Amino acid sequence: MDAVRENPLVQVAAPAAMLLVALLWSVLVLFSLWTQRDQLNRTAQQLARIDAIANLKKDMAIRKWASQVGGVFIDEDKAPNIDTLSDQMRLRAETVTGDPFKMIALTPIHILLGIQEVSNKEYGSKERLTSLQLRNRENAPDEWETQALKTLEAGSAMVAEAMPRSGGHGLMRVMIPMRMEEECLECHRETLVPVGGLRGAAAISVDLNTYWSAQEPTWRTIQYWHFGIWFAGLSTLYAYWSLLRRRAVEHLRQDQQRRENAAAFSAMAEGAIITDAQGDILWVNAAFCRIYGYAAEEVIGKNPRIFKSGRHDDDFYRLLWNGLTQLGHWRGEVWNRRKNGEIFPEEISIQALRGPDGATVRYISIFSDITERKNSEEALRQQQQRLEVSEARLRELAAFLQTVREEERTRIARELHDELGQALTALRFDLGWLRGKCGALGAPAADHVASALGVVEQSIVALRRISEDLRPAMLDSLGLAAAIEHHAAQFSQRTGTPCHLSMNREEFDLESNLATTIFRVVQEALTNVARHAAASEVSVQIDETADGIRLDVWDNGHGFASDSNKKTFGLLGMRERITMLGGSLEIDSPPGEGTHISAWLPYREATPT
Repeated sequence: MDAVRENPLVQVAAPAAMLLVALLWSVLVLFSLWTQRDQLNRTAQQLARIDAIANLKKDMAIRKWASQVGGVFIDEDKAPNIDTLSDQMRLRAETVTGDPFKMIALTPIHILLGIQEVSNKEYGSKERLTSLQLRNRENAPDEWETQALKTLEAGSAMVAEAMPRSGGHGLMRVMIPMRMEEECLECHRETLVPVGGLRGAAAISVDLNTYWSAQEPTWRTIQYWHFGIWFAGLSTLYAYWSLLRRRAVEHLRQDQQRRENAAAFSAMAEGAIITDAQGDILWVNAAFCRIYGYAAEEVIGKNPRIFKSGRHDDDFYRLLWNGLTQLGHWRGEVWNRRKNGEIFPEEISIQALRGPDGATVRYISIFSDITERKNSEEALRQQQQRLEVSEARLRELAAFLQTVREEERTRIARELHDELGQALTALRFDLGWLRGKCGALGAPAADHVASALGVVEQSIVALRRISEDLRPAMLDSLGLAAAIEHHAAQFSQRTGTPCHLSMNREEFDLESNLATTIFRVVQEALTNVARHAAASEVSVQIDETADGIRLDVWDNGHGFASDSNKKTFGLLGMRERITMLGGSLEIDSPPGEGTHISAWLPYREATPT
């Protein structure tokens, strides 16, 4: 409701406003129609007045002519009102044929009365003579004529007035004066009216209905025109009102949307700033005030340069404005300064609003205080650094332990080979000699010696196998290729599973740790095949490149699920060995489709111990 009261367009577009305008338009059309009717009435009255004056002046002209010629003789038998002509001159005359007839002289006044009588009968007008000095009661003036005579006596040349009458448009009454003239003194000397004085007047009454009837077609045309104009005006007003109403509804919707947007901007946790095209602040929300510590009135009208922290150079702001002017938006992190001087980071997104002509009219900035995120990132970075240091130390420890283990295994293997191997060999020789000397002791003694000799032989074989598992002497003496060939052959011999070995070198000149790692990976892979894969065939391929060694081991066993929760320390050990040398290990083992182990070991020094 507040939006409706504050929006003048909505008030103008209200139905009550339309009804009021329609009423005013109708009143205006009716007023125009009334003025036209009044104008027609005045025109009819004016025409009647002109005709009445013309008639009276015509009669006065005939009277004057008759007065100038001294009267007119007419046939006495045709003269009206014979009794009033008793004093007039009479003549006897004959026609051309000799028939006698009488003639009587008519004075100007009698001629005028005769003309008025004919006019009253034939044309509907009412003409009469009247005077304030009565010689004939029939000429006594009525109330209007009395007043008119007084007006003429006061010096007026004419009196004309439209007189209303019930049941019609009224009468137009006109009176002109009759002045005493020289030729009138002979008959009217007893009135004592001097020459030039008012001795009477000629009056005429004209019915205005005749003139108004002549205006009826014009009046109907005016009515039709006014009705058409009224209807067209109402249609135009309604169309314009409908347009205004649609615009008012649209303005109201936009105003409501602006209010909702403003409420949303004000309520959101992110800060918001709206600036003009020059960058001066027009509006900020509550979150801005909370983040920066300023009141809204402290920053409105100012430029955001007051928030600069000094941590960004001119090139940074130049790139920012280039992005805004060219792309219309910019997003990034900025370090600004609060009111209390504290410098803090914010993630900000700036959008340029353009007008219909493409020119920028507003900038809207939405930002978040990312101080906590930066602190968390810094803590995470430090934790990551500590973790990396810990992992490096763990890897160093693992490499050291691995080296120590390899050295210990080498020492144990050497001692087993040198000490225990030599002792078992000497024991085997002694038992062989003893078997040749115990023939005299009988068959039981020979069997016991033979059995002991067999145990010694088996111990020597087991000792050789254990020694090779701990550290194959062939790896140190003959090299990697020979050691792997021997191990593959031993695998096939023990398990009965063919092992196809392919190497692009007859011998590899590798650093000790690298060669040991490759051998141990092959050893662990073949051990897993023997224990878990149930494979019928195994392939091992070792290729030396300019950058390092590529190792691939395939089997056609049943594979295993890569997401299995089973702890596979063998695979873990393989991965750790390769990682310590800066290499990578990939294992592809779809269930039922075998396993493919691919390792890449670059030429580099192992982690120092």
